[in-house]
Amino acid sequence: MYPVINQNPNQNATGDSFWDQFSQISGTIESRIPTFDKSLDAYFDQNFAAIIEEWDLVTDSDLHKLENRLASVSDEISSLYAGKMTLEGRAKKLDDLISSLEKSL
Repeated sequence: MYPVINQNPNQNATGDSFWDQFSQISGTIESRIPTFDKSLDAYFDQNFAAIIEEWDLVTDSDLHKLENRLASVSDEISSLYAGKMTLEGRAKKLDDLISSLEKSL
């Protein structure tokens, strides 16, 4: 024997069927059903600062500080490289002068 979904088999399908009653539930179903995701979200909302501190997570402000440090280190490297090129040019000139002096002796 097949199960009867409708309580009143003489009723047409658009009357008070299960699906019609289901669609008349006020609010959203998600708000009425407790889920693990909601519990997990609530836990993280309550303990977010402690989790960040304990797990040593990077925050947005930490990223901005690291970006600023990277920019300053990049600028310093650029200036050091420019200084290195200047010193190499001066060393080359000195080497040429020494070579010319040695030839003249």
